[in-house]
Amino acid sequence: MKLLTPLAALALLAPAMAQNPAPSNEELERRIDLLAERLDGDQTGGLFQGGGSLGDRFSFGGYGEVEYTNYDGTTDGGAPSGMTDQFDLHRVVFYFGYQFNDTWSFDSEIEYEHGDELAVEFAQIDGRFHEAFNFRAGHLLIPMGFINQTHEPTTFWSAQRPLIERLILPSTWHENGVGTFGRANDFEWQVYVVNSFDASGFDLAASGLRGGRQGGDKAAAEDLAVTARVDYRGVDGLLLGASVYQGNSGQSSAVSDFGVSVMEAHAQYDHGPLRVRGLYAMATVDDAGSLPTPSPSDDLEGWYLEGGWDFLAERADGQALTPFVRFSNYDLSADSAASTDVDIVVVGVAYQPNPNVTFKLDFQDQSNAADTTVDAIRFTIGWAF
Repeated sequence: MKLLTPLAALALLAPAMAQNPAPSNEELERRIDLLAERLDGDQTGGLFQGGGSLGDRFSFGGYGEVEYTNYDGTTDGGAPSGMTDQFDLHRVVFYFGYQFNDTWSFDSEIEYEHGDELAVEFAQIDGRFHEAFNFRAGHLLIPMGFINQTHEPTTFWSAQRPLIERLILPSTWHENGVGTFGRANDFEWQVYVVNSFDASGFDLAASGLRGGRQGGDKAAAEDLAVTARVDYRGVDGLLLGASVYQGNSGQSSAVSDFGVSVMEAHAQYDHGPLRVRGLYAMATVDDAGSLPTPSPSDDLEGWYLEGGWDFLAERADGQALTPFVRFSNYDLSADSAASTDVDIVVVGVAYQPNPNVTFKLDFQDQSNAADTTVDAIRFTIGWAF
């Protein structure tokens, strides 16, 4: 059957995804164009040359995670934590794509969270005209950090996504917009105009920027934002990059424009079985004390540094066994008078019996000045195809 061709190609692509977990500049160009390279031996020509049947033009894939969390019964200060252990079908996600011709394509990601919550994480039209300049429009993933555009569980080691990329870079972060992307020599870039945050949803001190996301659902667009990213890949195994986001989020609020600025810088180095990754992020929400849920600070910041060693890196069958450690710190009220930052150490191991399946176990130790944090052990079963 013709439909089996793209399905088989996606299975071939999965090892490349696992071996290069750093986000490429064009998330879906990676998925489509690498398939083209495997099948046709011609990445520039595209996967679906000529006419072809529906099966030739259609692509399908997905990923998912089932997560068990065992919380400590007490906080660091000895008080009851009040947390209940959980075994959660965290997400099941499906990719669907269609290639109209050599230039125009549609790609999408549909996610079910916790067994019953349905969301569209992206749904976009790409026009590929030249390596250095292409067009994208629709519902887009914001191009910031390591995780937001490349978040399959086989591409990061920990049982959960890093907290810095959930609170300050609120993965998964997706909005409606239009823009361009491309690459030139050793540089890749993206620039988009999107609907901005809605400040009425912010609870900065509790959940960072997460509550301001609109997710494309009848999104208020009185205020728009610009986001841009550049990555350098000129040295073998090295990725250096940075991204920015700027826009008001008042959405016609009579109180303030609530301007939002987000900036991050990231670096990763891979050499044989070793991988080291680091990220720093900072954000500012103007007049945060006047938000519907006031914050004691306009500023948020955080960083993490992690390293791991794959003891099975030399195997030809795609297995991987990677002990890792991650050190991080974040502060959701960075310039307040109180000490509100949180230190986190995650120690764990990720095992992949093949590049499409992962089992991840880790221990997360959190601490803050008030001794109110709760430690946890997590185990995740993940897959991507």
